[in-house]
Amino acid sequence: MGMFGAGLAVAVLWTCLFYANDWLFSNLSVSKVIHWIFLPAAIRMLAVMALGWVGAIGLFVGALLTNDMVLHSSWEDAIAIAALSAVGPLAAVRFCTQWLGLEEDLAGLRPTQLIIVAVAGAICNVVPHNIYFFFSGHSPDILSGMLPMLVGDLLGTLVVLYLASLALKLLTLKRLTSRS
Repeated sequence: MGMFGAGLAVAVLWTCLFYANDWLFSNLSVSKVIHWIFLPAAIRMLAVMALGWVGAIGLFVGALLTNDMVLHSSWEDAIAIAALSAVGPLAAVRFCTQWLGLEEDLAGLRPTQLIIVAVAGAICNVVPHNIYFFFSGHSPDILSGMLPMLVGDLLGTLVVLYLASLALKLLTLKRLTSRS
């Protein structure tokens, strides 16, 4: 697929999950930028774990395409928020690889380590975004959006991972029944 194709795939997947999230869970949003369930959060860590900087660039492009429409604000805001969406998972993966002594691609993760990586990814997204939202005037304070955004990132990640797991099980079951 190549690096360009992989980055483009991440951007498209981010954008599709963003719009699916808006369609499915718009009634569970705290604001235009904070949701109690945020499906694209799962893509952040997966893209960076699988593709490194290429995944981060795909996240940046996907977030850039969706941010401006969400905030109805300046391009500067859209670029800053897209950058936070790309840099947060890079920082989380770097932290987790060093702290947990894992490979750069996080291969061989155990379930408890996966939970730690998901939480680290959510924290590295939530804290900088809420600080930015406060200082750019999109939020009345730094703290009010942190809990719903943290829950939204974690629930969104769990939903996507559960659906991916279910799809893999169904695919495996279909292959087993077609062989018999």
